[in-house]
Amino acid sequence: MTLSLTGKKILVTGATGAIGSAVARAAREAGAWVMGSYLKNGTKARELEAAGILMKQADLSDRAAAAGLVRHALEKAGSLDGLVYSAGNTRDRTLLKMSDPEWDEVMKLHLDGLVACCRAVLPGMQERRQGKIAAIGSQSGLTGRMGQANYSAAKAATVGFVKSLAREAGRFGVTANVVCPGFIESQMTRSAPPEAWERAKAASALGTVSSVETVASFTTWLLSDLCSGVTGQVFQLDSRIL
Repeated sequence: MTLSLTGKKILVTGATGAIGSAVARAAREAGAWVMGSYLKNGTKARELEAAGILMKQADLSDRAAAAGLVRHALEKAGSLDGLVYSAGNTRDRTLLKMSDPEWDEVMKLHLDGLVACCRAVLPGMQERRQGKIAAIGSQSGLTGRMGQANYSAAKAATVGFVKSLAREAGRFGVTANVVCPGFIESQMTRSAPPEAWERAKAASALGTVSSVETVASFTTWLLSDLCSGVTGQVFQLDSRIL
């Protein structure tokens, strides 16, 4: 079977980020109607609009705004077949130096926004007895990382939330999975020092780092009918042997 999203309606949050942009483009190229959300990068949003992706600005750290984004997508599309939660940020600092706002900003965007979007999209999916949710996680949420207590905690919570969601929604035909990229080139890692890139390559069985294209193609597969029987899983897209 050929992977196709023709006729599918997909919402991708954080669509101007490296991963979100790649996922939105891949879904659109596979034939889906796609809406993406963004916060600040208007230039990138216009590029995606030129590629046939409808864009909507929204601050997903605000739960009301996150729910409003889903309602807006439903008004435009009538229904949604898939949700990809890729919105993210970092406020890296060791725990004793981390401020309360730095903790809260990361937790609100990564976890509260995800929860609000799922709450808003689930009723329609469950009524139609079909739907696919994919949350972009991180290896940091599985192993922890120095200086990222907030980010690691948020991504670990994402795993627990999605696994619970998969159990609750499965009887209605809705799947939910987590995609955990390793060290990849993105807005979050471009400022990393050269030695961080070298360490990532040295830890890899293939001597490389993951790519956004790998994440995008895998996530697109999760959204397709080829992946109807998979739910509650955490996929580690990395060439490190953990």
